[in-house]
Amino acid sequence: MHYRTFGRLGWKVSEIGLGGSWFYGRPDEGLKPPEHGIQVVQRALDMGINYFDTAPLYGSGRSEEILGMALRNETRPFFLATKVGYFPEPFDYTRATVWRGFEDSLKRLGRDRVDLIQIHESERAGWEGIFGKGRTLEALREIRQQGLARGIGITGSDLDLMSRAVRTGEFDTVITYLQYDLLVQTANRELIPTAAEHGVAVILGSPLHAGLLGSKRDRWLEKRFATLRPRLERLEAVLQGEREPMSRIGLRFLLSNPNVTVVLSGVSDIPELEDSVRASDGRFLSADLVRRIEGIP
Repeated sequence: MHYRTFGRLGWKVSEIGLGGSWFYGRPDEGLKPPEHGIQVVQRALDMGINYFDTAPLYGSGRSEEILGMALRNETRPFFLATKVGYFPEPFDYTRATVWRGFEDSLKRLGRDRVDLIQIHESERAGWEGIFGKGRTLEALREIRQQGLARGIGITGSDLDLMSRAVRTGEFDTVITYLQYDLLVQTANRELIPTAAEHGVAVILGSPLHAGLLGSKRDRWLEKRFATLRPRLERLEAVLQGEREPMSRIGLRFLLSNPNVTVVLSGVSDIPELEDSVRASDGRFLSADLVRRIEGIP
């Protein structure tokens, strides 16, 4: 496992992080017992992963509970990130609601603090819901001031909103998803360079486009992303002859960008996890292959 500096916070984090979306199994696999997710987390630690990201939304809190159980007696160093948003319902992005949501997350995690607290899908809050008086950022500042979190982050899919937010200097990290991968590179036009300029750690969620670029592609994914099918076919033509599976090439593509800090692997089992970690060996894609991928019309 290779490690990168986590923006201005200066932490040394594994460049492959573990996302908590599927600790309890994917929807088409049926609900799995907590022991399944605990084993995935333990294997991740064994392989050198020290960055874990979860949220109340994932499994309506099950992800936080499983991660909390897995890390409860862990003595190896790690960084733990969760989010505020969605719960408790209705989540109105006021100071009181943010605090309630955060305190509920701490209970599910079984911890008295986390390393990073993030706004989940910030476009739901909008600018006023984030920066307005008595709203989200005010609560997150208080959480940090009280030593309950060391950093504040923002996540979402509204690249313009997040770029503006990053420029304020208020945020230590940014997560985007489905906006930077082998198929789509929109986030690398403005958001990622802006984050790098301001010392903000860049975390990439869903690096395989919700699984479309992975080994478990199914008809549901094909239907959901039907408009990307022609581009996917052109990508497959570009990668023809490459020795590694597309899933690993996808991770290497993102890690080849020095402005990327952590790529979150939202795996559902240990074989998927082990395949993801293999991409963290210091070998990047050639500049020529990166150009060809980025040049796909």
